[in-house]
Amino acid sequence: MRYHIAHSVRGRLRLRVPSPWLRTRQGAVESRLRALTGVRAVAGNTLTGSLRIDYDPFSLAEQSLVDELKHLDAHLTGPPPPRRRGAQPSAVVGTKTPLLNVIGATSALAAACLPAPPALAAGLVLAVGLPSLLRAGTALGRRRLNGDVLEASTVLLLTARRHYPAAALLLWLRAVGEYFVARTVVTARRSLRDVVAPPDATVARVEGETTRPARVAALRVGDVVVVPGGQRIPVDGTVVGGEALVNQQTMTGEALPVERRAGDTVFAATTVELGEVVVRVDRVGLDTAVGRIVQAIEATADEKSEIQAFAERLADRDVGRTLGLAVLGTGLSRSIDAGIAILVSDYGVAARVGIPTAIVSSIGQAFRQDILIKGPRVLENLARVDTVVFDKTGTLTLGAPRVTRIARYGSLSEEAVIRLVAAAERPFHHPVARAIARLAAERGIEAPTATTTVERVGLGVEVQIDGAKVLIGSRRLMESHEVALRAAAADEAAAHAIGGSPLFVAIDGRLQAMLVLQDQLRDDAPEAVQALRARRMRNVILLSGDHAEPSRVIAESLGLRHHYADLLPEDKARLIGELKAEGRVVAMVGDGVNDALALDEAHVGIAVPGGAEVATEAADVVLLSGGLKRVVRALDLARDSMDGVRRTLRIAARANLLVVGLASFGFARPVVSILLSHGTTVAAAMLNARATTGRTL
Repeated sequence: MRYHIAHSVRGRLRLRVPSPWLRTRQGAVESRLRALTGVRAVAGNTLTGSLRIDYDPFSLAEQSLVDELKHLDAHLTGPPPPRRRGAQPSAVVGTKTPLLNVIGATSALAAACLPAPPALAAGLVLAVGLPSLLRAGTALGRRRLNGDVLEASTVLLLTARRHYPAAALLLWLRAVGEYFVARTVVTARRSLRDVVAPPDATVARVEGETTRPARVAALRVGDVVVVPGGQRIPVDGTVVGGEALVNQQTMTGEALPVERRAGDTVFAATTVELGEVVVRVDRVGLDTAVGRIVQAIEATADEKSEIQAFAERLADRDVGRTLGLAVLGTGLSRSIDAGIAILVSDYGVAARVGIPTAIVSSIGQAFRQDILIKGPRVLENLARVDTVVFDKTGTLTLGAPRVTRIARYGSLSEEAVIRLVAAAERPFHHPVARAIARLAAERGIEAPTATTTVERVGLGVEVQIDGAKVLIGSRRLMESHEVALRAAAADEAAAHAIGGSPLFVAIDGRLQAMLVLQDQLRDDAPEAVQALRARRMRNVILLSGDHAEPSRVIAESLGLRHHYADLLPEDKARLIGELKAEGRVVAMVGDGVNDALALDEAHVGIAVPGGAEVATEAADVVLLSGGLKRVVRALDLARDSMDGVRRTLRIAARANLLVVGLASFGFARPVVSILLSHGTTVAAAMLNARATTGRTL
């Protein structure tokens, strides 16, 4: 069972576990954990794979809960099945020592070109080509003809005919190409790590009564650091002193800086704009919220894309054709050298070097623009997108609604209503919860402690407060508990007419109040929709779990003909599935827990800045900043990358065709053929990578 800690504060722990695992064991897991001394409440959500545990921090440690969960998993599941071979995705580069290969190939090339003893040159060439010869032997042992067999045959023929410079050049170009691909992957990973913490970044660490500079990489959980204005927070932690305005857009999506003081949580990759805070380190490096995103992307940074795998299969299938052409060319030109020259005219270098270089370079360029793309296959799918589906709240809108009206239907005062709602929403960090917290803070209202909080994704929450059962959420939540809403009919209609969203409050089955929340369209939303239309998208669609009227207002303001409202999370995923069944390549853009299923169902899920953790985990592309313009930019980068791949393949095809033509009539010798075929492909890959790296917004 895989798990990670999604959120942790003193007395509350939220874990993310695989939804199928939790679905089959939810009852046993919750019962076992509730039986632990010190555990107050346990709530599992099989839809999102979330497991929240409220506990007494004075009688139970967080690690004890994690250990108990591991023990429980072992008890319920038994020993894990043996891992199947070949389950790992193919990597871009097969060798782990590309630099050593370049050094060895360079030595062989120098010995072949300089007046060195022939035996030395031949020995170096064969030593450098040994890995290729071994791979070819393995392939022949399996009765397969592939690129390794073709390359090994060429090297052996060139060595046998004492064309040592040509043999060494062939091996050198392959080594250089593999080294360039490996370096491109390393550069992309370094860009990823820079998102978490720039190299050699330091921070002031509190040591006794003084502070000393310390490298961020050396920080440990429990350390206390001081972060002044203008500096990026390097860790996830809790403020223990000071006050500051922190720009948290990368993590919460809030456009304006928020005030942070003692007891508040802060995140890595956010920036202190004004003031100074003293932060206790809770998570560092790849354990931070942004670090977990980086970790997921790193795991796929060197996977092969589908187009690369296809090109490699195509190159392997063409080996027989190339061998046949070599024999034919030898006969036409009556020259063995002409046949050898034709042997190097294959697509192997284009597949191994040109394609991964173009793709990984584009991913690296995206990193530098705060667009995190989780692997080559995602980039490839992104380039094929022809339908974009937007969630409404928090995606097309700012996701920072404000409470504009409170209508009361019972004996509770307005202050009492706010206290109840603030208590219920306190454990959460979604836009509605932040709007309620902001209202309570403005009114100076202290919220009581709620017990047995249960979140109904897309509907609302159920809580126990002072012995009363409190429901807070949508009309669907109230109707599912048979709460009569007749008293709020007129107020609800008025809220919908102005594009507002009603939030109902019921106590012990009786409606007590309705809060009206209003959001604001993002400034860049109209421009982003127009830009997508300019890129000839088949359709741009709006989805919402909100009432139809607010959704219609937003859709009409953006000129969107297709919009769907009153959708549960599974309804959104089902609609995405229907679009895919029609043959569309769908990108889903969302930010919340209720978008996670749809993000996972789409060909490409895109989480906007400030998306919920479960959304950023389910998404294939995570935007850290820049709003909806970054959606368009991500699509452009992906298409540019595929254009680079096609350009490299065209260059390789023309070069190979030229080599075959010239060699067949005796006009090309092995060295010329190698330079035309392999040399132009490697050069094109380098130029394409440089062009990709040089692009800016």
